[in-house]
Amino acid sequence: MRVKQVILGMAILLATHGTQALAAPDALTEGPGNDTEAAWSPDGRQVVFQSDRNGDLDLYVMDLASRQVRPLVTGPGHACFPAWSPDGQWIVYAFAHFTKTAVQGIEDGYNLFVVPAAGGEPRRLTRGPFRDYTPTFSRDGRSIYFSSTRGAEQSSVGLYRVPFEGGEPERVLHHDGPDVALVQPDLSPDGRLIAVGHIAGFRGNWSVRLLRTATPDAEFALTGPDAPLYSPRWSPDGRLIACTGYRVGDPGWGIYLVELRTGSVVRLDTGPGNSRSPAWSPDGKTLLFENNRTGSYKLYRMEVPRVSFPPATAEAIRTDPPVFQLALKESTGTEVKDASALGNHGRVLGTVGREEGALVFTGQGSITVPQPKGFDFGTGTFAVRVVLTVEKHTDALRIVAVGDYPTHHLGWQIYLGPDNRAWFNARDPGGLFVGAASDRPVPVGRKVTLVGIRHASGRVELHLDGRVQASAGAGAVMSYPVPTQVRIGSQYDGASPFAGRLHEMAVYRRPLTGREGGAPTLAEFLGEAK
Repeated sequence: MRVKQVILGMAILLATHGTQALAAPDALTEGPGNDTEAAWSPDGRQVVFQSDRNGDLDLYVMDLASRQVRPLVTGPGHACFPAWSPDGQWIVYAFAHFTKTAVQGIEDGYNLFVVPAAGGEPRRLTRGPFRDYTPTFSRDGRSIYFSSTRGAEQSSVGLYRVPFEGGEPERVLHHDGPDVALVQPDLSPDGRLIAVGHIAGFRGNWSVRLLRTATPDAEFALTGPDAPLYSPRWSPDGRLIACTGYRVGDPGWGIYLVELRTGSVVRLDTGPGNSRSPAWSPDGKTLLFENNRTGSYKLYRMEVPRVSFPPATAEAIRTDPPVFQLALKESTGTEVKDASALGNHGRVLGTVGREEGALVFTGQGSITVPQPKGFDFGTGTFAVRVVLTVEKHTDALRIVAVGDYPTHHLGWQIYLGPDNRAWFNARDPGGLFVGAASDRPVPVGRKVTLVGIRHASGRVELHLDGRVQASAGAGAVMSYPVPTQVRIGSQYDGASPFAGRLHEMAVYRRPLTGREGGAPTLAEFLGEAK
């Protein structure tokens, strides 16, 4: 099995709206073995690639004018995923040489090295029993971004950065969870954005996410899980992203272009065989990729045609009203008004403060909504949306809202755990907990939108500021009758009080759109990134 497959464990998938024909591709390599993961030099005269022509993976450089190939990094071990420095003087790559048996243990994992592009002695950048791979230089050449298993307590891969001159790697973004990965990062030409392949969960699909370089935990899903793509590479003008992918009905793995402005996708016709791992020429006129039409993967290049992208698909707008919606302006005294048509008004138990646009919980009181209408969800879908502000982290359990049912006091809950992560849970038919948690502690000192959804399939998921979190649950198919109460600001009996500000709360008998969950539009995200 190829090292790339071992390291990434990827299912190579895709979706698109159309296909665009190209001129016949030009074969750059031939002979035995697989030539893969090519990268174009900044001056456009050379390409570096990995090849297993001699058994393990080595690095080679081709002069495009003469087609002459010279070895760069060879010998025992696997050298892979090469990338050029912006000045063309250096090549960074991942390397492993497993010298011990599995019983004895592996001395080191895949680590990063840099080598002069003209040839010479490699210099080690990272070390340790991790999988450091798919490196790429920052646009100023001062640091290198890469994917890594370092810092993972579960089967996850995060995004890290290390100075070119050496030093301790710095965590950029890591969602530690079961089968969660951020791989193959690539920086936009202006350096403001990072495109990265993302997957969450064993049954998830690859998608492309955009991160802001300055604030990487502000993420945007450029492609959805129903249209999986991976291996993103920016065009030199920053308008397009080339990716690898596959959809049912395609002749094989293919190369796709994503229009940054709209998120629309077009498949390019690269001929027979499977094509993947695209790379742009510095002038943006040509794509380099690998294809296996001859039986093994070889490098090809072809001119990028003019393409017409289909109009962006607008997010479906649902108008089903909520069954409960806080009406703070109309609430006075101990009465808390419901703005829905069902009149699910509540009353304050103890003390709950008020300030402009928020209910203030200090641990001295909560709100009960007795036997609310519309909360008899049965086995159907429902969603709970809250907007809150947490002023500080604690080690206490803090219940934001709970559905108290005759069949189970904790029918569903949205809360902050002792680890300061947000949680949403529902129940299975036996009443057992099925929950989903935020990827990291809830931010403090600002408004945060949380949406918990129990789908009719029994899947439980949590969204934070419009982004679905990696953690999810399955099997929550408890049938919900009319509840005894909905309690806001504490457990059903007043225990585990919430401390903070509650700005909004609404409950729906349907899933919510991304906009309802607090997600920005693509235009808003890109506008904020400028």
